[in-house]
Amino acid sequence: MKKYETLIFDLDDTLIDNNQSIKYAFSIMIKELGIEYDEKIFEAWKKFDNLYWHTWESGKMVIPDYVKTVEDRITYLRANRFMMFFESLNLNFKKAIELNDLYCSLLGVNIVEITDASKLLHELKENYELFIATNGPMEAAHNKLEKANLKSCISSVVSSEEVGYSKPMPEFFNFLCDKTQNKDRSKMLLIGDSLTTDILGGMNNGIDTCWFNPNNIPLPSDYTPTMTVNKLLQLKKKI
Repeated sequence: MKKYETLIFDLDDTLIDNNQSIKYAFSIMIKELGIEYDEKIFEAWKKFDNLYWHTWESGKMVIPDYVKTVEDRITYLRANRFMMFFESLNLNFKKAIELNDLYCSLLGVNIVEITDASKLLHELKENYELFIATNGPMEAAHNKLEKANLKSCISSVVSSEEVGYSKPMPEFFNFLCDKTQNKDRSKMLLIGDSLTTDILGGMNNGIDTCWFNPNNIPLPSDYTPTMTVNKLLQLKKKI
């Protein structure tokens, strides 16, 4: 059995039930626009938002030339999605930024942890360096960890907002590995639910992966996680 020193956890839908977080944030945010909440518009938002970030993560999104810095890139990406989704409202960029700030601040309010997430991390923290690697906003990540009683277990949080690049991009993983105390990627394990960001990111960047697959989804042939678990506590036996 390989001896790992650094365990890198995805956050949303690996340790935290992201659906509950985004539903709460979205329901409050659209009130700012005078729109009544219903499940159909929420499901449309989830589908749009997932596709939007997948387009960015796959390198297929065109960023305007005037967007130069890492901070400006993240601001543009987050605001632009609201302008696109609420296209009929003709939102200006300033209003879109305000909506994004409100939305992100609310993501860390209604927190439901994945079963046994707290138990697992508190048991692992004595023997492993624990990192969070998330494509979500940094503020929301820290709020979620705090409210789920996980923050004391984590050495550091690395967010795409901070890096300017998302999983599975190599720039994200280079940044993350620069922050870890252990620099040997062969002694790192990335645990996450997303095949396209977590598992592919590990595969392409020399890091072993554990696919968290609570719904027993068949594994597509394109992906080769090092291991798979259906419940978080199964990880202890795997490592």
